[in-house]
Formats: sequence, C-alpha cells, structure tokens
Amino acid sequence: MNPLTFTLKIRPKFTLDVAQLTPDNLAGLNKTKIKSLKLPYGKNKVVLDTLFNVTGSDSKNIQINRSCEKLVSVGRKMSYGSINVNGDVGKILGSYLQGGIITINGNAGSWVGNNMSGGRIDINGNAGDHIGAGKPGDTFGMTDGMIKISGSAGDRVGDRMRSGMIIIYGKAGDFCGSRMHAGTIIVLDKAGKNPGAGMRRGTIILAKKPAHITATFKSNGNLKIQFLRLLFTQLSNMGKEFSIFNKFGPEAHRFSGDLARNGKGEILILQTLNLKKVA
Repeated sequence: MNPLTFTLKIRPKFTLDVAQLTPDNLAGLNKTKIKSLKLPYGKNKVVLDTLFNVTGSDSKNIQINRSCEKLVSVGRKMSYGSINVNGDVGKILGSYLQGGIITINGNAGSWVGNNMSGGRIDINGNAGDHIGAGKPGDTFGMTDGMIKISGSAGDRVGDRMRSGMIIIYGKAGDFCGSRMHAGTIIVLDKAGKNPGAGMRRGTIILAKKPAHITATFKSNGNLKIQFLRLLFTQLSNMGKEFSIFNKFGPEAHRFSGDLARNGKGEILILQTLNLKKVA
C-alpha cells in the first residue's frame, strides 16, 4: 500500500494544528471521513479537505508534503507507525511521542519532543530552542526515546531531561543539558555557554570545548572511558547515518557536576575525534 499522503493546497497564513494526523487517530477511517476532519486553523476549525489533497491508504505510514513552519503539533501522542514530512514544521513536534518514528526533511521549531516517552524523531535540518525539554510547570522533559538533528539547535537542549538520547550533528546553543536528571546528549560541533548548568545526573558529550563551563563543575582530567567505546560502537551499528561514530575514541576530558546541585552528572569533551571530518 502507498503511504497515506497529505499535500498542502495552500501556504497557511495562520497556525495549523495537525495533531490528528497520526496512525493512532486515522486507523480505521476511510478517505471520506479523513477528508471531513476539522483541524484547528488560527482561531477557527477548517475541514481538512479544504487544506490538503489526500492520496494513498496506508494509515500506518503517513506523509505530509509541501509542509511549512505554520504546521504545529506534528505527531502528537503517536504510539506506532511513521510520519514523514517534506518541508519545515513549527513548534511542539513529537510532543508526548510514545513510539514510531517521525522524519522531518526540513527545519523544526522549538519544543521538539516535549514530554516524549519513546520513539524517535529525525530532523534533517535545524531545530529551535528547548529540544527534549520540559515546558514551564513540567517536572521533567523527555523521559525516553531518541532525537537526532542533522543541523544545529538552539538554547536549553534537554532542559530537565529525564532519560533518552539527543544527538546534534551541528551546534547547540547556551545551557545545553541544563537541569538534566538523566539521559545522554551528544553535540558534534561547538556548544554555547554553560552546558549542564544545574544538572543532577546524565551525560553530555561534546566534540569541541564549549564557550564556557561554570565553576561548579570539577575537572577530573583526561580519561579513557570504556562506556564511550561501547556507546559509539552501538550507535555506529544502527545505520549509515551514525557511521561518524566509528571515528570516535574513548578518550575524553571529564568534568563532574553540577556541584551546586550535588550533581553526579558529567560533561565529556572528546579528545580523539578528527574534527575536520565532522564539520
């Protein structure tokens, strides 16, 4: 069967909430019922058929074409299947994601993976602030799953992250991994100021020395960390898009902290990576 495909007829002027377009919500619906769904568009609700051409029939595999930054809440609460988006998306991508995979062939806004507890999000472009982070009032950010960003990300990546993994092939902004409780963040280009500020546990792996590390982190010197060897081997075996991890060694300069929070987290700055091959 061909993927159930939604192609935008117009470029939206207002925010378009597409949270309903998941395998969970569309399973068992025929094309007539799908076309009659009403989507929040700005302050109103609009019949789906007026915004999208609908083709294909496999609701387990959804495709969205001609997407733009006005589309928000892509993949909200999805638990299985796949969503493939050609174009950019707006805020709150993959919020409450439980399973399946979301692929964005473009850029994404802020709050990617908010409250996600499983599954995987691949962004083949850049992303905004608060990736995998908790919103104001949330106890935690993401609690499991993987977010992979081929480009760069903004500030507060993984803020209050509870578990899971975030991999950023480009740069990360300031306060990467702030207030982390657990989990792993990997940044293959330079991170901004104060990574790990307020973290309790977890691991931040940086391919380059960050702009500034707070004084509440203690340097443990250069170490050979066998956990890194195992992690990089596991990642490189996951597919071609992770082959870069074959170039990593286990040597890193370790900082422990944040001591201001009695933290047992760590920042590992890799020592044996050929950075020209990453840039």
